[in-house]
Amino acid sequence: MVELKGDFEHEFVHTHGIRLHVVTAGEKGNPLIVLIHGSFGGWFEFRDVIAPLANKGFRVAAVDLRGFGMSDKPPAGGGQDIRTLTGDISGVIQGLGYDTAIVAGNDTGASLAWSVAIDKPERVSGVVSISGAFPVDFRRSIAARPWDFMYLLVSSIWCRLPVRTVPQKFYKAELDNNTSSKFRKNNALIYEEFLRLRHAASQIGNVQRGTVYNHRLLTSGVPLRWLERRVESPVLFLHSGQRLWLPVIRRARARTASGFEETMIRKAKNMPHMENPTGFVDAIFSWLRLTP
Repeated sequence: MVELKGDFEHEFVHTHGIRLHVVTAGEKGNPLIVLIHGSFGGWFEFRDVIAPLANKGFRVAAVDLRGFGMSDKPPAGGGQDIRTLTGDISGVIQGLGYDTAIVAGNDTGASLAWSVAIDKPERVSGVVSISGAFPVDFRRSIAARPWDFMYLLVSSIWCRLPVRTVPQKFYKAELDNNTSSKFRKNNALIYEEFLRLRHAASQIGNVQRGTVYNHRLLTSGVPLRWLERRVESPVLFLHSGQRLWLPVIRRARARTASGFEETMIRKAKNMPHMENPTGFVDAIFSWLRLTP
């Protein structure tokens, strides 16, 4: 259902005792970019930026996290905490034959990108945070201004209830909340295709259980040694320009010890890799050209 055809290849990387499905493109040996999806998606949400990034001179790898898509599904009761998934991403980088990578993530994928940079700084040469943040900083931002984050607050509480399945309407609600109305109106066929893929992917194995566990990563607790650590690699923070992101950006900037840049992508809200793939690729390429 999600083994789509395109200018990329499907392969599996073995790490931490499981197989992770990875979609790759670009010459081996080129700088590696690892793309990490959010709670309600999969690798396919980066489908339209994989080949363009590869054409810019990168080796690109879009991951299905454990519990999602064609990756292995761990037993219930654990195995999808932030430390484990951080280790998975580090393992993917090494499994693809690299020592370091640029790590880009959306939503909970951004939580993981920050966490890998915090815990495994030797593996990360740069972070692209797409409408997401280090869980500690996100949690503090929500606590300071809860009225700005009601949707995230409610969904964070919901995913900590004893639920194991996700109502299908949640996949649409989350997609609608994170994409612009102009995108949904002017690109209706593209929008419907991504929604179809979300629904199809949610029917694979125990993916819905994985979605519930994964969504907790947005405001996850972290090991004490991570609390005040800073990211040593450069960070590009992509956001929608909404006021609610201002305190998150402020904390993200303070979390970064090296260069920090924040920007918006035209014609996009919180998922620029879907809403404006060309703008997304150009933003990353321009940032990397200017980053020492």
